Amino acid sequence: MTKQKFEEIYRKHYPEMYRLARTILYDEDESKDAVSEVFTKLLRADIEPQEDKLQGYLMTSVRNKCRDVLRHKSVRQRVENLYAADLKQDLTTATSDDDRLERINEFVKRELSPLSQQILQLRFLGEMKYEEVAEAAGVSRVTVHRHLSEGLQRIREFINEPTKR
Repeated sequence: MTKQKFEEIYRKHYPEMYRLARTILYDEDESKDAVSEVFTKLLRADIEPQEDKLQGYLMTSVRNKCRDVLRHKSVRQRVENLYAADLKQDLTTATSDDDRLERINEFVKRELSPLSQQILQLRFLGEMKYEEVAEAAGVSRVTVHRHLSEGLQRIREFINEPTKR
């Protein structure tokens, strides 16, 4: 692949690839690293994917790279990164990570339905894919997505309530 062709691909696809990585990882630096590694792999492989399949190849590669990054993080780091963008901490009054996680856990047990609790637990603690969670919980993927979205939104709202910090 020529340098000019590589630069053209980079300029055209980087913004969308970065947005996808950012959506998955919730971390600017990790997202940039993931996209860079995909481009490095493309350059080292010295292949030129067909133009009509290039975007799909790049987006799938970014998604897979992001999955690898998430797979290698501890549960605590993933939970913290998931909420880091939503948290506005005052360093002088910040509580410890353990206290924050305990309050979130108590909120989940108190406020979310048993099915939502099970789905969150399977997805984040069990590190299962949506399909695996759906099968384990005996529900559809749509139900899994809906419970995860609603549950995470309620947790974000709880974390951002000024009286709960």
